[in-house]
Amino acid sequence: MYVIFTDLDNTLLDSRYSYEDAKDVLEILKEKEIPIVFCSAKTKYEQEVIRKKIGIKDPFIVEDGSAIYIPKNYFGSRKGKVIDDYEVIVLGTKINKIREEIEKLQRKYHIIGYQDMSIKEISEVTGLNFKDSKLAKNREFSETIVEAENKAIEELKKKFNVVIGGRFIHVFGKNADKGKAVKLLTKFYKEKYGEVKTIGIGDSYTDEPMLRVVDIPAIVKGQDGKWVNLKIKNLYRANGVGPKGWSKVIKKFILSDKDV
Repeated sequence: MYVIFTDLDNTLLDSRYSYEDAKDVLEILKEKEIPIVFCSAKTKYEQEVIRKKIGIKDPFIVEDGSAIYIPKNYFGSRKGKVIDDYEVIVLGTKINKIREEIEKLQRKYHIIGYQDMSIKEISEVTGLNFKDSKLAKNREFSETIVEAENKAIEELKKKFNVVIGGRFIHVFGKNADKGKAVKLLTKFYKEKYGEVKTIGIGDSYTDEPMLRVVDIPAIVKGQDGKWVNLKIKNLYRANGVGPKGWSKVIKKFILSDKDV
């Protein structure tokens, strides 16, 4: 049995936040009942919208490995604290703790995060519509920094994980880790199904912890048409940007010619 762990932005989704180029492959995966587990910096609320659009009902990892949301009774036995329709495993730090530290630093340094911005301002810097910008701001375990002095970032690194992404800086708890979350879910899948082969698909340095713990690590090309320089054993580099590259990974490792 295969399990797919995937990043979203610039991986399954293109620069316009569309998965159109992977739609046909996604439909085949759903027919085959192959789990597709999102593992992204995006929030629970953002990921729920995408899951609903695609029609995915598998677990998902939010805010850079800060928490795992498992649909209730998905694995049979309970795996986390029941909150609404999910069993939730929290690995990271609640946002109020992160914001406390940021607000202290704001007295000394220039630093602006999503929580300091209006929905309109977030929309302008991200290209998201107002509805999606509201979901992006509604964070539980991390803060997205849009502007900051280097000294402020160095101070944040003393207490939190700080990841410098393509456009923004992500701040989250020291125990939050995409790799830890993927390993935990892989363990649950193996307990339920026995032999499991995992595939991880990403596009950037922030995906490295996930890619290091899967059986088949793969990256797609960035918007600049280049692969990020990751030193990971047996890393497959798909010849395609975003969802086009994503589809190529799935076709190579999971689907046979008669499927496509």
